[in-house]
Amino acid sequence: MALPGWSTACLLAAGPLFAQPAQPDSDAVGECEAAAQASDWDAAVTVCEEAIRESPDTYGIHYFLGFAYQARQEWTEAGAAFQSFLAAVEDLPEDVPRPDEQLGIAARSAGLAWFRAGDLEAALPFLHRTAEADPADAEVHFLLGVGLMRRGDGEAAEAAFSVVIREAPQISQALFFAGQLRYETGDYEAAGAHLTRYLEAAPAGPFAADAHWMAGSIALRRSESETADPGADDEARNHFAALLAVEPESPRAAVAHYFLGTIAADREACDQARRHYEDFLRIAPDHERASEVRRYLEEGFAPCPAPAGNSLNPRGLC
Repeated sequence: MALPGWSTACLLAAGPLFAQPAQPDSDAVGECEAAAQASDWDAAVTVCEEAIRESPDTYGIHYFLGFAYQARQEWTEAGAAFQSFLAAVEDLPEDVPRPDEQLGIAARSAGLAWFRAGDLEAALPFLHRTAEADPADAEVHFLLGVGLMRRGDGEAAEAAFSVVIREAPQISQALFFAGQLRYETGDYEAAGAHLTRYLEAAPAGPFAADAHWMAGSIALRRSESETADPGADDEARNHFAALLAVEPESPRAAVAHYFLGTIAADREACDQARRHYEDFLRIAPDHERASEVRRYLEEGFAPCPAPAGNSLNPRGLC
């Protein structure tokens, strides 16, 4: 995805280099601006770095240099350049006009660049600043939510994701992350609603297996509640079957087979239950429930209730 704020049109809109004072005798400054406005990013990096050495007080050079590094996807350098531009403008005398439009573009670009460089501590202040300035900027709110979630601030991350869900529902990953956060707090009703919407929007999305795992676990909880939902078992089966289609040999797949075997045994679908329990043992022969399942298989099905004392509680098996 092209990042807003670095196209040639944006550069042209920025106007002259805001030199304070102007440096008409500096060839490098003029070459920097010309290379940037021509989208000749390799040349821009070379001449803008030279211009900074010749004219360090011409703060607009950092602005163009930031776009040059951003175009080359050199995110650390881009973040540093935009940050230098912002710092230089903030240090100007109060009577000097501020380039407000460029300040907003630079703050947004700095946040995106630092985020892509993997420096959350540097990125978050700029993402916060941009989100406050533009409450409808879905891309910034999404990255802000991801950064806050990684830092462990789930409540603030949810607030950021709620903006994305409202303003840009096509960014389906926000639904998944919101569902994951609700799942981790034990709000399974809200989690299930978000995860269902995510799977509807992105059935083959990057987090589909995780969504099916959590949604299946939520359905099992509903099936065991005092007001059991008669369709919850079928919902759980569908989610765990979808999980197995994506990751047939993972540790989670083994537990999914256990759950599917238990549901089948409860329904006296003995052959189906046996197949799932055998797959459970094949994938996870040392699981804490393995000896129990082996004993159950050896004793046979007549009919085929689930192993004595078994619970479908997914927390006990994860």
